[in-house]
Amino acid sequence: MAPSERAKVMRRKADRGCAEAQALLSVWHGRGSEGLEEDDVKAVAWFRKSADLGHVVSQSALSAMYFHGHMGVEPNYALAVEWGRKAADQGNKQAQFFVGDMYARGAAGVKKDLPLGKTYLEFSAAQGDQAAVELLKQLRKCVACGKLDVHHMICSRCQNRRYCDHICQLRHWNSATDLHKLHCVKRRESAGAGGSSSEHADTSADSN
Repeated sequence: MAPSERAKVMRRKADRGCAEAQALLSVWHGRGSEGLEEDDVKAVAWFRKSADLGHVVSQSALSAMYFHGHMGVEPNYALAVEWGRKAADQGNKQAQFFVGDMYARGAAGVKKDLPLGKTYLEFSAAQGDQAAVELLKQLRKCVACGKLDVHHMICSRCQNRRYCDHICQLRHWNSATDLHKLHCVKRRESAGAGGSSSEHADTSADSN
């Protein structure tokens, strides 16, 4: 099968450095359309060229490839976040949600940075991304009583549980239906840290 005339035109533009044309060639090679052979290696190569030129959709696509290991790309969370942040900084709401989620949770090897994560989530939410809206709500919620937008405290061991105050914290810590206490005790033991003999987790004020 010979390349279509459209593919030939896009190839000439891509060879001259047109990021949009390079992105189209990526998609066509990925699908095996416009008379081009289905070839993940060529598709990824064109995506990289386009992303290097600042094409935001290509940057977001590369981020997803590295995160999920698509199209023959080995999973690499550091590169996934790096490319995701490039796309997020250009205003891509899906990338903003992805980066915000990674930083807010400290996931995929990313050092947790809640304020930075919430900033990206707020950018995404402002563009109408409902997943970002819902995650922001969760980040502001007391896990014991469910209140939103109150002065929270955060568990100093896991940094992932938030409370209105010590009363809610104690209630949640001693709850038989939540594994938070077991998780934090194991975390302390694996770290080899000498903990307090107190029955409940240490908490510290957190206003972010």
